[in-house]
Amino acid sequence: MDYIAQQLRQTSVFNHLPEAEGREMVRLARRMRPAGGDYLLHQGDVWPHVIFLLEGELRWEILSLSGREHVLFTIGPGDVFWGHSLFDDEPMPASLIASRRSEALVWDRETILPFLFGCPQALWDLTQLQVRTMRRAREIIYGLAFQPVSARLAGLLLESFGEQREEATIERDFTLNEVAARVASSPEVVCRILHQFHADGVLELTRAHITLRDPHALNRIVEKG
Repeated sequence: MDYIAQQLRQTSVFNHLPEAEGREMVRLARRMRPAGGDYLLHQGDVWPHVIFLLEGELRWEILSLSGREHVLFTIGPGDVFWGHSLFDDEPMPASLIASRRSEALVWDRETILPFLFGCPQALWDLTQLQVRTMRRAREIIYGLAFQPVSARLAGLLLESFGEQREEATIERDFTLNEVAARVASSPEVVCRILHQFHADGVLELTRAHITLRDPHALNRIVEKG
């Protein structure tokens, strides 16, 4: 418990809580261990909770009017997710789904608010965090609306390679459907663009791996988009 409390107190907002309160928050939390594909909440639910992810990955996925699912962003270990309903009691704008087996701590509104009200600096940091989240959401929506699919896919690939770049290799452990959901397109279009990148010498594709041959070309595609 002490190790988890220490992790929690390294996150924004909760880093202002005294050590004893961090341990108490961990004690009061509810544990969730969703399997891959499990929904933690559905789009349209009223969900006034907060999640601290310990292991695994969660994806924030919105269902468009056309019935297509789009992954707006993912949540990794050490991240905190604040449910929109916590602040306004309105339905959640998207769904939260486990990408693979995960473990998380969850607090409801009645549990978490006393800790926040007792620490003005934590409330101020939460305000700043929500503003950053809104700005990030605007960038994501702007990209989905105005960037061509090739630019969105190039950006996702660069993100997947992280700090590794030229001649770096990653496992091809995702499906075309998963990639299509991340870039708001169809699997057929994603497949065609990936093979175009391969033909142009930007990537080398095999059944199991993707090797980045020309990161500058991907950067140019993103910038032109």
